[in-house]
Formats: sequence, structure tokens, C-alpha cells
Amino acid sequence: MTMALEGIRVLDLTVGQQGPYATVMLADMGAEVIKVENPRSSGDSSRGMRRILGKHVEVKGVNSYYEANNRNKKSVTVNLAGGKGRDIVYRLASKSDVFVLNFRVGAAERMGVGYEYIKKVNPRIIYAHASGFGPKGPERERRCIDPIAQARGGIMGVTGEPTEPPVLVPAGMGDQVGAMLLAYGIVTALLARERLGISQRVDTSLLGSQIALQGFHLQGYLLSGDVPGKVSRKDMSPTYNSYRTKDGRWIMVALMQQRYWPRLCRALDMGELENDSRFNSLDARLTNGKELVATLDRIFATRTAKEWLERLTENDVWHGLVQNYAEVASDAQVLENEYVADFNHPVAGPIKVIGLPVKLSETPGQIRDAAPELGAHTEEVLLEVGGYNWEEITRFKDEGLI
Repeated sequence: MTMALEGIRVLDLTVGQQGPYATVMLADMGAEVIKVENPRSSGDSSRGMRRILGKHVEVKGVNSYYEANNRNKKSVTVNLAGGKGRDIVYRLASKSDVFVLNFRVGAAERMGVGYEYIKKVNPRIIYAHASGFGPKGPERERRCIDPIAQARGGIMGVTGEPTEPPVLVPAGMGDQVGAMLLAYGIVTALLARERLGISQRVDTSLLGSQIALQGFHLQGYLLSGDVPGKVSRKDMSPTYNSYRTKDGRWIMVALMQQRYWPRLCRALDMGELENDSRFNSLDARLTNGKELVATLDRIFATRTAKEWLERLTENDVWHGLVQNYAEVASDAQVLENEYVADFNHPVAGPIKVIGLPVKLSETPGQIRDAAPELGAHTEEVLLEVGGYNWEEITRFKDEGLI
């Protein structure tokens, strides 16, 4: 079955997570993604990562960080330090649809792979650059990675308890959101090229992605001038909160409309609360929030999570069990939708991998290949895409270009 981006070729010079996960999203939908790495090093530095935030990332001979961000790609090694190596990249770029990198602002130009250079060899190219702080401004050339973006973008100022230090959102949240917006920008530019016949440059950044992530919170500040801070669980809306059950589990309850309040009262066997003047309207519940949170804390502590989940479901109350990764990975709803899928890895054998979050009915994406070994496709790509012959490829090897 044809995939949505089949026939699109992406030249990928990204490293780490923000750029590579964006191109994984394209590769999952069928794009041919050619990852260009340095033959004089270990390639993308994330190949050598062993621990992240104290956790081992290499299991069963597979680097989970690199695997998640580079599956379905081809790896080509090219030394960009000299002009001859750049010529190889130019040749590949001339036959590609998209050129992606996440170097510091200005680095690509110094290396001879900036937008103007690439556009000369391919006027139809979509040139996508993911930076840390954006293409403009006095700090455009500063280094930036995920936790710095989280701090600078404001999200660490609103997470965690008010009396606790700033909390970093794990799993590379800043990188992941940045990657999704980069992929969105690329696909949008490809559509514009298809409809309008124009090529263009796409710019995203970690900082800009954090702003987008918190859109309505920041918009609220822009309108009111009130700076939101950390909110203690006890100060949160009582009906938009988490509660601990008798067996120590936590359940999140989220009531978006007044009509769900009577249903919650029925589920809790607390009918007397429904018309209690302290709690029978949204304003009343917010005004007397701490009192209601304390009341609900006592109620939820009387039954197990299983019992509460059944009662909340029966009464059509919006809720969710707070799960750990092991529970997520075995969640029937997750598995049924293949958000976690089976994959036969060439090194680790049959394993579970992260599936595709976007489902297309007629041109579905697919997990086809594991993340490539360094330079595994160099000869293949230079022959088939670059149009080089074996004599030239041998010379490139002798000269240390590939």
C-alpha cells in the first residue's frame, strides 16, 4: 500500500532529538530519509548516549534514544570539513525534496550548507532549520537544548508544588514538541510547493515551540497581565484534580461542565453534596475549593482504584487512572490502537516499539526498519541517488570523505 510521503526524499543533517524525531515522523509516513553523519566521529552524538537523567538507554544491544529518533532512515557518512565532502552533499541535495538541519544559527553558512548554498543546487528544495532560540535576535547563535528551552520558555515556572524547586518535564518534552512543529512546517511547505509551485525556508525553534505549547496560558497573561505561577494541588479546582484511593493509586477527575457535578456526586455516594450551597456551582466550588478537595480526599480514600473506576465509568464522569510506563505499555486501549506496536528488531529480536500516533485510512504509515548502523547505506545512496560509480566511491573512501 502506498504511504502518504512515498516519493519524498529528505536529506537529514540533524542530531539529537528535536531534528531527528521530526524526520522520523516523515520517515514513518513513507519519506526516504537519508541521515548524513560524520565518518570521523561516532556520527550523531546520541549514538553514544548511555544514560539520560540517570536512566540507562541501552538495552538488549539497542540504544533506545537513538532508535526512537532514527528508525526508518538510511545512514550515509560524509565529511563536511572540506569542499569535496560538501560537493557530495550538494549532489544529494540536488535530488532531494527536503533539506533538514538543527545546527546553531550561522553554523550551516560557515560549513557551506546554508539556505542560499542549497537553493542554488536545487531551487525546489524545502530547507528546514530547527534552532534553539530562533533565527533572529541577539541570542540567535546561543546553544540550547531541551531543559534550557523548558526553563526559558516558562513551563518550569508553572510545574510542581509552589514550595518545591522548578520541575523539568521529562522525556525531552521540549524537543518532542519542537520536532512535531518542525515536521508540521515541512509538510506545510511541501503542500505549498505542490499547490503554488514555490520552495521556501522553514524555521522553528525550541523556544518558539515552548511558547506554542503553552498558548492559552500565555495568552491569558497577555490579556490580563497576571503572571501565573505554580499551583498547589490543594488550590486547584476540586473537580479538575487528582485523588488518592484506598490502595494508594491516584485517579484524575476532570469535570468540564456543570452538568457533570451531579454525576460525580452519585458516583461518590455523596448526594448531599449536589445541592450544598458551598459546592453546587463552579464559582462556589472554586471559592470553597480547599474544603471540597479535603472532602473528596476523604471520600476517595475509602475505596480502591478499581472500585472508583467502575463507579465513575458507570456515571459517565470524565476520569483517568494515573499510570506508570509499565501500565501504559500494557494498556488494552494503547495496544488496540497500536500506539505501542510489535517489531522484529535485527539486533534485539521481537520487541515492542512506539507506534504511530497518526492514523491515515488510505495511506497509513509503517515502521519498516530499525535505526541504521553508522554509514550502513553510504554506498547504496551514493550509487542510486548520487549517481556516483564504484571507482569514485573507492576514491572518496581513500580520501576520508565518506
